[in-house]
Amino acid sequence: MNQKLFSSFSIISILLITLSTNVFAQTGKIAGKVTDKTTGETLIGLYVGIDGTTKGAVTDVDGRYTLLNLAPGKYNLVFKYLGYQTKNVSNIEVKDGVVSTLNIIMEEAATQSLGEIVVTATYSRESETALILNQKNSIEIKQGIGAQELSRKGIGDVEEGLTKITGITKVDGRGLFVRGLEDRYNNLLINGLAVPSNNPFKKIIPLDLFPTDIVSVLETSKTFNSSLYGDFAGGTFNIVTSKGEKPVTKISIGTSFCLTQLLGSF
Repeated sequence: MNQKLFSSFSIISILLITLSTNVFAQTGKIAGKVTDKTTGETLIGLYVGIDGTTKGAVTDVDGRYTLLNLAPGKYNLVFKYLGYQTKNVSNIEVKDGVVSTLNIIMEEAATQSLGEIVVTATYSRESETALILNQKNSIEIKQGIGAQELSRKGIGDVEEGLTKITGITKVDGRGLFVRGLEDRYNNLLINGLAVPSNNPFKKIIPLDLFPTDIVSVLETSKTFNSSLYGDFAGGTFNIVTSKGEKPVTKISIGTSFCLTQLLGSF
């Protein structure tokens, strides 16, 4: 009796082992190597996944990957790597106990060029530093004095301000002299536009009429250039006005009465 039981147990064990062996044999693998198309170097850390599932693997230091325990059938694989084009491979067949080899060559993603970028920088010409830099880079012989320096030196009008520029002197009753040449050899501009004189004996109007409160920069050109009128031998003065604040209209309404009339009514 015991012998029969032992024989039955042995048969059952053999059947279970055989069955389990067959079950485990019903799987296959996909393995391969991933390289760069240009350099031929292996790619480390590249992701290989089965499309539509969470199953995947990552390439090792040799650029190799292995997808294990895959049931027989066909699979779609996706290969992803930073800086490279994503690659999809369809219908990779997996068979029982067989390693399906799939080597992949990856291409770098095309670089995306940016459109033209225009950077516009503005700076205040009123500061002494900006004026010095402007004169340094200018191809014209031009000197100037800005609102910052005019304020610091306590200058009240344009005529006095221009005398602070080298080569310009003031002669009482005769106006400004530039390099020894008097008023009739000079020109006056305001924001680049010519200013006519209302005096037939004077070429430019009195510059002490302009307070420095309205001035951003006082420019003086002592040589001719294409942007200036050619009828000068001394200098051309250009008053660049400052940007005014927005106008504000104020209206005041009040009442008054005569105290004498008020008292006289009693």
